[in-house]
Order: sequence, then C-alpha cells, then structure tokens
Amino acid sequence: MKKLIKNKNLIIMILCLTIILLSIGFTLISMKLKAEENSKKSYEVEIVNIQQGTAIRGGTVLPTGDTKIIDNGKTASFNFYMSTPKDTLTYIITIKNNGNLKAKIDGLSESPDYINDSNQAKLILPVIIHHTNILDQELNPGEEIKLTVTAEFSETGQIVQKTVPYKISILTSCLE
Repeated sequence: MKKLIKNKNLIIMILCLTIILLSIGFTLISMKLKAEENSKKSYEVEIVNIQQGTAIRGGTVLPTGDTKIIDNGKTASFNFYMSTPKDTLTYIITIKNNGNLKAKIDGLSESPDYINDSNQAKLILPVIIHHTNILDQELNPGEEIKLTVTAEFSETGQIVQKTVPYKISILTSCLE
C-alpha cells in the first residue's frame, strides 16, 4: 500500500514538473514570436511624387515652377516663377504610406508660412499660396493621398517678375 502511494506521489510530482516546464517553454516561445513580429513592423510615410497640375497664363509668359522632394521624402520644395495677374500654378503632391502600420496626417509645416503668417504673406504679394486640407486623414498601409498646392498671382496685382520659394513638410504619426 505504501509503495502504491509513493508511486502516485512520484507520478503527480513528475506531472507537475512537466506542466511547469511546458509553461516556461511556451512563455519563452511567445516572447520570441512577439519580438519577431515587432521587428517586422515599419512606419514610413513619405512624399513619393510631385506632379504639375494646371498652369494658367495670365499674360504672354507661362508661369513655371521648380520642385524637389527633400528631407528623405518628408518635404516638398518649390520655386514659383510668376509675372502677370491671373497667373496660376497648381501642383499635386502624392503622399504614400510605404510602411505596414496605419498612419495619420497630424499637420503640415510650411516654410515660409505664407498662409498663416500675414507678415510673410505680404512679402510675396501679389502672389497668394493655398493648399487642400488633409489634416487628420488616415492612411492604411500602401494607401496614397493627394495634396494640391496652388500659387496664384492676384488679379489686382501689377505686372512684376516674382520668384516665390516655398516648402511644405508632412507631419505624421503612427496609429498602431
């Protein structure tokens, strides 16, 4: 009878030890899988293309512009060349989520800020710059969004050669 009780206790101890070892093994495997999963996540939102939209000629000379993508795809740089009332240049900026995490457009940083800073806006008069509102737009992985930037020479302005430098940067955050 004592031998039977000893065998039962031994089997119970072996089973408990097996459960403890399995728990430790599953915990280690789970941590390794979680680390592997996190290492494959990427967050990358960038400007991938700047395309000229419409160019409206107000006089005899067609307005032109130069564009560049700088700061590792975070900033679009422009130089607008305008001279006549009613000249208009439109550019379409394509912003893409190249990562595999969901992203959100938190804001746009402009330099100089011709839209919100009246002192800066006076420096380029009679040219006026504006853009579409993409604030708080969410981008799923692989998704693109378009931002339209327009530079207009005011109808009430005098004929004058105007070169307007402008940069617009995207400010984004990860939603996951």
